[in-house]
Amino acid sequence: MPRAELLEAYHWLRDAPEDDPRYNIAPTDPVIAVGPDRAQAVRWGIEGAKAGLFNLRAETALAKPYYQRLLLTQRVLVPASHFYEWRKIGERRLPVAVSRADGGFLHLAGVLARWEGQPAATILTTTPNADIADLHNRMPVVLNDDDAATWVLEDLSLEQLAGFLQPCPAGWLRLAPASLRLNDVHNQGAELLDPQALPANYQMELIPPA
Repeated sequence: MPRAELLEAYHWLRDAPEDDPRYNIAPTDPVIAVGPDRAQAVRWGIEGAKAGLFNLRAETALAKPYYQRLLLTQRVLVPASHFYEWRKIGERRLPVAVSRADGGFLHLAGVLARWEGQPAATILTTTPNADIADLHNRMPVVLNDDDAATWVLEDLSLEQLAGFLQPCPAGWLRLAPASLRLNDVHNQGAELLDPQALPANYQMELIPPA
């Protein structure tokens, strides 16, 4: 997410970190967290689970006092061009890149907390919309541009926040096949969005055993 694009998309920011594009971000990796006054790179995964709480159910966040406090005071956006899901066909897991149908940033709703004393973020999840339902029983909370600004800039009650923690409308997302190379978290590069960019051993895997 280039710095210039972050500053253009989130007009209230006065500064943002410069980061090289990354195409295969995994839990515990740094992500950009956009708040009401600045954007910062923080760990993906807050305290609350052994290796970190990477995704937080919206229902849990609205119900438990600790997460309620985070919702009321520590809301952030995690911007992304895509997120990934997997479609299972037989024994194979086929990656799917999910983006905004209009080509804009995905504004993933999150909250900021800590991991070992340092800032960290988790992404809020909700029930899936019709685009995602065949792939998974949860999806990130994806906000439109106006709601994204309201999410971080306005004082909101828990009742108001509950209205944001819903699946985005059907048809708002675009799903496209991605490369099987995504199945190895060490792989990076724009070719991961190309379904024809296959692992080096892909053809060998297709040869049935003798």
